[in-house]
Amino acid sequence: PRGLERAQTVSGRVRFEARSPTPTGASAATEERQAVGIVVRALDAAGREVGRARTDAAGAFAFEAGAGAATLQVRAELAERVGDHARLAVTRDAMGERVHALTLPLEARLEVVARDDEGTLAGALHILDAMRRGVLAVQEWTGDRLPAFFAYWDRGVTTTWSFYSGERPAGSGRYTIELLGGEPGRRAITDTDEHDESIVLHELGHFVMDVLTSDSSTGGSHPRGALIDPGLAWEEGRATWFAAAVQGRPRYLDTVGLEPSGELRVAHDLERGRADEPKGLGSEAAVAEVLWDLSDGAAGLRDDDFDGVALGPAAVLAAMRDLAREDGAFPALPTFLQFLTRTGRVEPEALANLIARAGQPRALLPRPDEAPPWPVDLALPGEGRGTVDGLSDPAPSGGPARPSNGLDALKVFRFRLSTSGRVRVRLRISGSGSQRDRTDLDLELRDQRAELLASSRGTGPEEMISRQLAAGTYVLYVRDGGSGNRADFVLEVLPETW
Repeated sequence: PRGLERAQTVSGRVRFEARSPTPTGASAATEERQAVGIVVRALDAAGREVGRARTDAAGAFAFEAGAGAATLQVRAELAERVGDHARLAVTRDAMGERVHALTLPLEARLEVVARDDEGTLAGALHILDAMRRGVLAVQEWTGDRLPAFFAYWDRGVTTTWSFYSGERPAGSGRYTIELLGGEPGRRAITDTDEHDESIVLHELGHFVMDVLTSDSSTGGSHPRGALIDPGLAWEEGRATWFAAAVQGRPRYLDTVGLEPSGELRVAHDLERGRADEPKGLGSEAAVAEVLWDLSDGAAGLRDDDFDGVALGPAAVLAAMRDLAREDGAFPALPTFLQFLTRTGRVEPEALANLIARAGQPRALLPRPDEAPPWPVDLALPGEGRGTVDGLSDPAPSGGPARPSNGLDALKVFRFRLSTSGRVRVRLRISGSGSQRDRTDLDLELRDQRAELLASSRGTGPEEMISRQLAAGTYVLYVRDGGSGNRADFVLEVLPETW
């Protein structure tokens, strides 16, 4: 197109089509929403920027486009920046460089509607809008401004699961999630998450917890219906709670496909709970439901079961942050609940009543003078004993056997090193330690944020780690070798101080 002969005021409005979850997939019908706070810019024939604006709360914009302006570009990024990066963006590449955008001929007045069936911008703008609301909620709750963040999403690029990827590139101070884009040409029946606000906010929740609080998760998949590593259950459950709290409703929904050909992969009512989910330690659902009950009844969150506690999401997140500042923090749900009573945030009787009304076992709430059930603390030099069982099905604690990260398939110990020095860890296994008699156990040494420092994954009766460590808190995992094993063990931790 020919460019403008002179500078000219350009104005207009940007909207996008959004879909909602239904029992048979994302809705066939769409609704138009305002694209708030995004970048709109004028480009000349060579692609150089000659004017830009930020859309307001109504999606409207107006700016002076320089002479030679030929096209208008609408971008899936917020105009506000952190250093060299947009505060929020949705990109087509994993490094956050190619922002989803729509370019169209420039006119003095433009009404732009990103149609969901005509490209990817509508989906990208829906993701961006959900992230914007999540970030604003955190800012309201904490007063803090989060680092730069982007979502990597496009058709066909991520087809297994949506997940939080952490800082990317490393050291950049910029964080990212990857979201399902569905299989190209099969959107009606495959999983794509651009219109699943629960999923977008869940993954954003991992980012929020990572940069503001602690991290107790070694990662891995977490299917419904299983009791899993309590640290993983804590991180996944509180990300689900975050999504519900931002949306202001207890329904957590994940669609697959478009109606009428799709389905709901997840339909979790955090207020009513799920009868088909296991309860107690290691339950991701229990974490989300208990956190919701702690929050509802305040800040506009409805409390339909009158559980008697109404902290609101800001206070719950503040407690998580305060707990993370404690020396050696590596929490699970019982740790957090005990912290609430220990710091006077909730009366023990009120919390016990909430746990009972939710149908959760009383063991989730340790007494003030009682050690939480996970992880097990070891004095140095120390010895721990236990049984790893990723073989029995159903698992001893209930649900299916899960060798990779089931509650019974790992045992977790924590120790504090008061001065720098070398630490030797020996795992003695009752059995050959091999697949021959299904007694293959592995040993892992991790730091306080669950980052792997060293491991021993042999197939003999002993596993050994010797490592020079700075003073601090460390975590040891004794776990199934991964193929379904069962064995008793003795764990010895011997420091040799410099």
